[in-house]
Amino acid sequence: MALPSFMKHIRFLESSGLVRTRKNGRVRTCAIDRKQFDAAEAWFSEQRALWEGRADRLEQFVINIQEKEKAK
Repeated sequence: MALPSFMKHIRFLESSGLVRTRKNGRVRTCAIDRKQFDAAEAWFSEQRALWEGRADRLEQFVINIQEKEKAK
């Protein structure tokens, strides 16, 4: 990956609050902001539970339709 592309990604992560950067001379140090990652993980967990529930209901719906078709 070229440096400009890499820096674009780092700036995006920094603007979203996921990482913090510090520049000392020519060296840039990046640190992960754990609180932001925890907040994102909590949101992903909620979404995962929501979509798994929907997928389970869809699966049951399809199974029920297949069983009704077999019974005919």
